Amino acid sequence: MEQLAGRVAGRLRAALGDAVVATLASAVAWELSKILFGHPHPVFAAVTAIVCLAPGLPSHARQAVGVFTGVVTGVLVGGLALYLPDTIPTLRVAAATFGAIMIATAYGQPPVVPIQAGVSAVLVLALGAEYAGTVRLLDVACGAGVGLLFSQVLFTPDPVKQLRAGERALLGAIDAAFGQAAAAVAADDQAKAQAALRRFSDAHAALAGLSISIDNARVAATWSVRGRLKRRDLRVVAGRVARRSTRAYAAALLFGSALATAMQRRPGACPKMVAPGIAAAIRLCDLDVPIGIVPVLPLAGVDDDWRRVLVRLSESMESIREFRKATLPDRVS
Repeated sequence: MEQLAGRVAGRLRAALGDAVVATLASAVAWELSKILFGHPHPVFAAVTAIVCLAPGLPSHARQAVGVFTGVVTGVLVGGLALYLPDTIPTLRVAAATFGAIMIATAYGQPPVVPIQAGVSAVLVLALGAEYAGTVRLLDVACGAGVGLLFSQVLFTPDPVKQLRAGERALLGAIDAAFGQAAAAVAADDQAKAQAALRRFSDAHAALAGLSISIDNARVAATWSVRGRLKRRDLRVVAGRVARRSTRAYAAALLFGSALATAMQRRPGACPKMVAPGIAAAIRLCDLDVPIGIVPVLPLAGVDDDWRRVLVRLSESMESIREFRKATLPDRVS
């Protein structure tokens, strides 16, 4: 239950900023449509702003363009369908919906485009071209414009900060796994070593989250004003983070596997330098601590199983060090 509550709290924190912006934008779009077009109830303007700025979208700008493109397509197809014989209304609606979705799909854009195209075609046939066509088109243009203004000018997210947040989450997960490994070594407990291995494996969820941030940064380099201003550097940083984060996760996982194997095969034989080495790895995972130099772990007189542990630990520390250097501010200025 505690873990579930933690996950829910994390989701709420992640969505809070976008939720506030989407709410504010919907109110602005509503009032703006009333002022500009005299629409008494500009529902489509407010809804479009929310659709464009909702939490969890990889690119708010691309969403706004996609919504408007889909609506235009659907309105045009629905308008043409009004000239078809109305002998079987359901058949006409079905034909217009299918045509709008297929045409919008051919654009090769996100799913929101064919969705909006199909919905718009149905609305034109159900409510008439004047209300569901002209009125909807104006409202959607207003909502999409507000969405672009908010996402590209007023509240443009910093993709580098998003990468740093993903970096912190991954290093935090690896840090927790190293903490479990330190407890296993201190207690000479094989069960705790297996638990540490599971923690290292579970860090993949944080790696997946960072991958989403990397994809968002690459999209921002094309679809946001802030991203385009430093497009070249941003793409370089995103690629560097992608490579080094994978290596950092893989190296830590291999260390966890080597430690669990060594403690199972050689109980009570853990070399003294393992614990200080793990402590050094934990310090490297702390973004508030200077990166420093990776300590050299002596291998003389160590049997093969524990030698493998020390080698994997050194590789892990070096990969974490390089990963931390991937998003340093002087690399992206």
